Amino acid sequence: MKSRTHHVLALALLLTLFSSGGCSLLKGRELGERAVVRFHNQFNSGHYVEIYGETDEGFRKGSHESEMTALLAAVRRKLGAVKYTSQVKYNQNTTMAVTRVTMTYETEFDEGKATEQFIYHVSGDEARLYRYDIMSPLLVIK
Repeated sequence: MKSRTHHVLALALLLTLFSSGGCSLLKGRELGERAVVRFHNQFNSGHYVEIYGETDEGFRKGSHESEMTALLAAVRRKLGAVKYTSQVKYNQNTTMAVTRVTMTYETEFDEGKATEQFIYHVSGDEARLYRYDIMSPLLVIK
């Protein structure tokens, strides 16, 4: 009887995660992916201040606007615009307080390739950038 109760509770938990209440697994992924598209469009247009303005409060505590805009401008100088990107990894963690979506992309820029990692905090219908990392041999200072 206990085993059956555990199965019912597990099923109820899964249904809750996939339901419209809170941040479902599918909704979190969709919002994160849309946020990456928006990030790349803003990046290609040189709207770095807009990117910073849409970040999560936790991001802004650890990084000033001038630092973020300088980083993005340097990436643009070295790598150029985003031509193509493909998601290679996805993870989502949800706690009572926050849904964190982590996505890794292999991105082709005008001048070469890079691996980008985006971490978004998702709440309601909004994904806010919490962390951004980019790795490319072309970004190494020589």
